Amino acid sequence: MSLRSFVTSALTLFWSLLTTVVVTAFCLMLVVMAIQVISRYTLGLAVPWTDEVSRYLFLAEIFLGSVLALRYQEHIRVTVVTDLLPARVAHLVAALADLIGIVVLLMIMGGAWNMMERTAGVFASTFRMSFSYVYLMQFIAALLMVILLADQCQRHLRGKPVISPAKPWSD
Repeated sequence: MSLRSFVTSALTLFWSLLTTVVVTAFCLMLVVMAIQVISRYTLGLAVPWTDEVSRYLFLAEIFLGSVLALRYQEHIRVTVVTDLLPARVAHLVAALADLIGIVVLLMIMGGAWNMMERTAGVFASTFRMSFSYVYLMQFIAALLMVILLADQCQRHLRGKPVISPAKPWSD
């Protein structure tokens, strides 16, 4: 197996695992929220851990799902102006937007790292999980998006189109 095919296989596995984690977080969040609603309104019992668990699963889904949205070019963007520009200028403007995004994500990474250190000893009130894991997810998601944006930026600067991979949920 060549190095290129090994890297391609590893990346395919990574993106499949990330997609599985995001979908699993969503499904678990739905189950936990169903437990919360059914136990509270049908049985009259409050299950205290469901609120925090659903919140953490939602954060995992949002942070890691945003990486997938960027990979598949699914983030919302306004292209009214860039659609009117000549191709070369449009690529330069897109590269500038990518660079601004990288700077913002680097600032988010710095804040997430700072908060991981500050909250390492702070635990959820209903179960033993450190708040630092929430910020770790944010850090990892921002790092992955920096990598994706850096690749997009170099493609824009070379005048090449950004190729969105086939979506696993499309026909």
